Amino acid sequence: MKTKRILSTVLFMLALSTAVMAQLRVDITLKNKDIVSCPLDDIEYMEIVEGAASGELDGVWYLGWKVGNNGSGTKTHYDGSEVLVFTSGPKMKWMKSSGETIYDLAYTEMGGAEGATFTATKEGTTYPYTYQIIAIEGDLLLLKQGTNRYYFYKSKDAAALSEFVVYPTRSTIYTDADKLWAANIKGGSSASQITPMGKHFEKFNAASEADIAWLTNPANQPDADWLDIGSYKSWTAKGINLYPFGSPVPADVNQHSIGDCCMCAVFASFAYIYPEWIKSIIEKNGNNYTVHMFDPQGNPIDVVVDNKLLCNSGGGCAQVSGKNGVFNWATIMEKALMKWETRFKCNNIGGIGTEHAAPPFTGNGNSYSFSPDKLYNSEFDLVVDYALSHGMISVGGFNVGGLICGEMETITGHAFTVMYPDAGADYKFVMRNPWGSGYPTDGKLKIPNKREVLKTIDFRLVFPGGAMAQYKKENLGGYTPPQFIPMPMDLRPSEEMLRMYNLKSYDFHYGDEPVEETEPEETE
Repeated sequence: MKTKRILSTVLFMLALSTAVMAQLRVDITLKNKDIVSCPLDDIEYMEIVEGAASGELDGVWYLGWKVGNNGSGTKTHYDGSEVLVFTSGPKMKWMKSSGETIYDLAYTEMGGAEGATFTATKEGTTYPYTYQIIAIEGDLLLLKQGTNRYYFYKSKDAAALSEFVVYPTRSTIYTDADKLWAANIKGGSSASQITPMGKHFEKFNAASEADIAWLTNPANQPDADWLDIGSYKSWTAKGINLYPFGSPVPADVNQHSIGDCCMCAVFASFAYIYPEWIKSIIEKNGNNYTVHMFDPQGNPIDVVVDNKLLCNSGGGCAQVSGKNGVFNWATIMEKALMKWETRFKCNNIGGIGTEHAAPPFTGNGNSYSFSPDKLYNSEFDLVVDYALSHGMISVGGFNVGGLICGEMETITGHAFTVMYPDAGADYKFVMRNPWGSGYPTDGKLKIPNKREVLKTIDFRLVFPGGAMAQYKKENLGGYTPPQFIPMPMDLRPSEEMLRMYNLKSYDFHYGDEPVEETEPEETE
């Protein structure tokens, strides 16, 4: 027995010396088979923490920045040594070098969403501190308390290495769409007391009898020289299939050699929200098409065009088309606007703005804009939902190019159609490039919840005309492009346009190959 005890003691001492030589650690194997390893010497204490309830703030966050004066004052960079821990209860633990403080939390019905507020009451006291959640995006949690803003990150390294991101400095963060819409942060109103077409049409006269006679004669072509579309001077007959997919869809709108991106974005918005209305304003009679429009003073007029399109000497067409080069309703409406502008000369078609392109078709020129870097992240959802739920023609742009949004990139000086996100999407909303792209993307930029992207966006939102309301699409949701076989001819912005956007080329994203469909018959 004595020998066994001595042997056991020796084995124990040997094991102990081995433990001293080899550092002990805790290895945690996650469900995805990743292993998180931490030396015991680095662990101060361990505890199992119950996470916060659904919809509440949760997890561990490291302080990277503290900024005074509502975000415009002195900036202090931290190294992540201060930590927030959110747990069930709900509770918040703020850990500093001086110790830790535990707070009881109370959320509003918005929970831990962007723009929401919650109160934090220190245990043992009764005074609540109010916090507002300015942003939750990726690894960032931005909280405002009093006049201070605190930038927290998901890891200590991210906090230590973080670059300061500027957010709007106004104290109000809107959580109600109607209040946001009534706020003075929107601007650029184009409403007029003189004409329902908007202030841009005030100095132009109503259509005369001579104007009406000229506009309704299909033999009268738009003035190609005045339009000045480079080498495109000829009017050449082309086949027209008004509705290749059975009904107007944004995929029918693919800009080519004319710099009318705002008009194209407007047309895609028409197709997205009012497809049946488009059918109601176009009448076909052989190779002629009557488009019901409005003169500069808001009076209903008709513009009649034929199937001759603006081409160069080789027959290459400058005008907008659908997939696979199919000329359709958008091509006809573009030509009608060319003819309208030739007669009234309110604008040239090249470079035409959103609030200039929509009224000749809708009869309403009332619009507003939101400039870049004016909205908080959560407010973008409110603006997009307000505009689309009210049937507004919704167009946006970017002031920074090359930012990744899903499968596509931002482009400056260009117009995009604003749309709802797809159901269950992890991005905020869609902005469709009227250049289109392959199936199934069709030009859809998926706008992420990232400040670096959102702060670059501007909106121009145009109210619809009264007659359009009855045609508004019910249950408007995300845009699902129709199936099509993508071809390079779908995406061919001219060299002049590419130079205008400082691009040498634009990648054509083919995506997944769809099942080939039989082309539907034209709908009258």
